[in-house]
Amino acid sequence: MNAMPTSSNTPSSTRSGRRTIILVFLTCALPIVAAFYLYFVNKPDVTNNYGTILDPQMPVSATVFKNINGDDFSMQSLKGKWVLIQVISSQCDQVCQNTLFFQRQARASKGKDQSRIERVVFVTDSGPLETQLLRAFPNVHFIRAAEADLNNWLPLSQGIVGTKGVEAVGSIRDHVFMADPLGHVMMRFPPNAQLEFDKFRKDISRLLWASNIG
Repeated sequence: MNAMPTSSNTPSSTRSGRRTIILVFLTCALPIVAAFYLYFVNKPDVTNNYGTILDPQMPVSATVFKNINGDDFSMQSLKGKWVLIQVISSQCDQVCQNTLFFQRQARASKGKDQSRIERVVFVTDSGPLETQLLRAFPNVHFIRAAEADLNNWLPLSQGIVGTKGVEAVGSIRDHVFMADPLGHVMMRFPPNAQLEFDKFRKDISRLLWASNIG
């Protein structure tokens, strides 16, 4: 009796199953491989933030200041919020006003999250602010403070990425600062005269997106 012939070919259903398993494996593995490559081989530029991340971060002042109406104000009262900080004189020029406008628009662009952001403007002299300015920015905390008191905790020299942030940066009046919800000044933006709104807004969006607090 002749033996039944045996086939060396793998049944098509088995081959199809193996292909499916391989495809599933590749689909799951490719993102991991890509992430490994980007991190260890082609590591992304960590300096793509627009503002300078500060190191060490500085705790906000514990001083009780006075607002322009003479009422007590403390930075401690804003813990739990992201805080944009600007320093001006009572004679707020066009650059000063543009910077205030950028902050207002960046906050407004956050929609329902805009309540997570507060804005504090320190006025370093006793001169009156224009009524038109106050009407344009009704939700800003305008606070009286001596510039010397602000220099103690609004940092100009700290920067953690290479030489970024350690060049001549002018005075604290030339920058917007950001304090985090834990009460630390953690970012300084480029000089107000060159501030680019889209980049400024995107940095604020990234901070809010990455934060589980505030």
